[in-house]
Amino acid sequence: MKKRSLRLKKILSVAEAEERSLGMQTGKAQKKLLEENRKLGELNAYRESYAARARNASALSSAHFKDYQNFLARLDQAARLQQQAVNDCEKNLDLHRRRWLVKRQRVESLERVQERYRQQEVSHADRIEQRTLDDLPGSPPIYDKDR
Repeated sequence: MKKRSLRLKKILSVAEAEERSLGMQTGKAQKKLLEENRKLGELNAYRESYAARARNASALSSAHFKDYQNFLARLDQAARLQQQAVNDCEKNLDLHRRRWLVKRQRVESLERVQERYRQQEVSHADRIEQRTLDDLPGSPPIYDKDR
């Protein structure tokens, strides 16, 4: 009969593989969030730069001013959409982190159970060995010749 710790080892290895997979997914979600934040930062920086250039320009014709306002409105809309993408990535990352954490806790629990089983098996083997040694005939008694 296989030892319980060895049977549990297979289950533990599957759980560890699932945990690694979830960890990689969490890493990808983190990377995606960083990328979306970078894009949002670039978009906001471009908008500020464009607005500053327009403020520093001398007189604008009404047609140029209208084009300027329309372009800023499109930039604002793009920034709102990018902010929504960032928010979605944050939610996705949070979901992946929670899933990974649940799996990590499961793996740690299985590791503790496996260790307890292993310790019980070692203790059981030690008891059997001690019983075997106790059942062996001892050395012959030593007789004192002076008695």
